Amino acid sequence: MDKILFLNRATDISVSTVSAFFSKLMNKGNISTCAQYHFLNLFHQKLWRILDFVGYSGNLWLGDWKKNLGSYSIIIVCATKNKDVIKYLCKNKQPGQRIIVWYWNPAFCCINPELIKNWGCELWSFDANDCDKYNMFYNTTYYFKDLQLPKSKKEKVDVFFCGLSKGRNSFLLTIQNRVEKMQLVPYFYIVDEQLPIEEQKPRLSYQENLEYISSCKAVLDILQEGQDGMTLRVMEALFFQKKLITNQLSLVKADFYHPNNIFIIGKDDWNNLKSFMSTPIVPISEEIKYKYDFFSWIERFGEKASL
Repeated sequence: MDKILFLNRATDISVSTVSAFFSKLMNKGNISTCAQYHFLNLFHQKLWRILDFVGYSGNLWLGDWKKNLGSYSIIIVCATKNKDVIKYLCKNKQPGQRIIVWYWNPAFCCINPELIKNWGCELWSFDANDCDKYNMFYNTTYYFKDLQLPKSKKEKVDVFFCGLSKGRNSFLLTIQNRVEKMQLVPYFYIVDEQLPIEEQKPRLSYQENLEYISSCKAVLDILQEGQDGMTLRVMEALFFQKKLITNQLSLVKADFYHPNNIFIIGKDDWNNLKSFMSTPIVPISEEIKYKYDFFSWIERFGEKASL
């Protein structure tokens, strides 16, 4: 059985991050997970930026995974804006070893695929448009079928949103007003990353995010401009049987789409939002859900990644 290493995004800076939370669910059988970099405090981050500016490699902060690199047949690395990890992996690639760069965000948020396409690695993305544009392989977003929502003491709400503003403040405020006009209760937790750090709201841990989802009827998903891949919000709604309100028009083609479950902004009439919220959810088959499970996602990278 092939050993697989999954290098999740960024650093092991916090066990409350999505990456750290998911790592506990990924470590199973022949799959190991690790943060790409060691913990970087504020001083190290500033030093890294200075060294990067003058062309110095960031290999100094690479995680312990590099000590056993040769023992893995397949290495999946989450794409970020930084190229150090990918460059190190490709330079130290063993015969027959596969290096898979996974674009879990739109390509414009990560390193340009054109810069690394000839490095000897495979480029995969969750965004079909990016796959067409950069000639990458497609795979779905993933989630975890065994993950259960926690019991929550949060106040019950109708529509929940959590995320960075990413230039969406005005649009989110418009949606909030529309929801309130329908006598529905929204709770939007928006972190404005444009503000100085000391003025920003603290980021929710993923456990807290799940508690809010547990207490809501619908999850709001607003794609940033230029994105068409399914976000975690879509997966959360699917796996936890919550309604989804989204501006992703292409979801109408998804195998789990049902108008009782998904309200698409730009397609559906806002005047029907309240009736949509009161309509019972149509259950989606376990077979379809399993397609989006992490271990099915692994298998789609090919027979060599089969569990």
